[in-house]
Amino acid sequence: MSARGNGFRFVFLADTQLGCYATFSGFTDEQVEQYAEMGMKVEPVPAATGFEWDASRYREAVEIINATRPDLVMIGGDLIDDPNSEDQIDEFLEITSGIDEEIEVRWVPGNHDIADDYIAPTADSIRAYREVFGPDHYSFRMHDTLFIALNTPVIDHPEEVPEEWARQLAFLTDELTHASRPDLDHVIVVGHHPLFVAEPDEPDTYWNLPLERRELILGLLHGAGVEIGFAGHWHRNSIATDGPFTQITSGPVGYPLGDDPSGYRVVDVSSTAIDHRYLPLRES
Repeated sequence: MSARGNGFRFVFLADTQLGCYATFSGFTDEQVEQYAEMGMKVEPVPAATGFEWDASRYREAVEIINATRPDLVMIGGDLIDDPNSEDQIDEFLEITSGIDEEIEVRWVPGNHDIADDYIAPTADSIRAYREVFGPDHYSFRMHDTLFIALNTPVIDHPEEVPEEWARQLAFLTDELTHASRPDLDHVIVVGHHPLFVAEPDEPDTYWNLPLERRELILGLLHGAGVEIGFAGHWHRNSIATDGPFTQITSGPVGYPLGDDPSGYRVVDVSSTAIDHRYLPLRES
């Protein structure tokens, strides 16, 4: 790609997920062990209600953002834990409104934002998301970098909304058809689910996108020379590659499910490189 344009910094936040701590609280030792067998580290803590634990961490992230003043904040889905909780939605929007108005803020939907069962979106649940949070997939430019924001819950489970998957695939194909134009330095793909966590041909799990659609999307990304994508969902950090493409899976602002603490990712974009690092929150 070309070597022109200005550098900029953005902060990637994953899984603010207000209410998640309460969901994972109050587990018995047996339940904690069951989750451990599934590769999820759940702390045995007394039963909790509400979302103050999660909200306090998101507020700290906002304080850091306002102090360090990136050009962009990109939130990678699972904004809340329950899409039907008006209290969680209102608190997320209230905390987000505290980000300085000069800093651009965008987000993508997670499965907890756009699926009533937390897994498979429906026409009604997508409509409800759009009414509150806006578009569920879109593109935008910052300097000479193109961002493509995806609705990965639809890619993960299109069973109830095949037309939404078809529409998003057409959108992605069109965006990538023009992605190699000479006025672009980079294309960055952002979604909630990572395409893969460790290997591009890894088996289907709850944590990645199904291989059938994963291979199709990776083929499109490779064809357009896309080199990097950012995601959350795993509540842990991972960096995995498929040839020249790197999938960054970022740990959560909220509740961790592994050894990585609550945190945020700082991404520096220049005309020739994209550098990133994960930083813990003080309260993690």
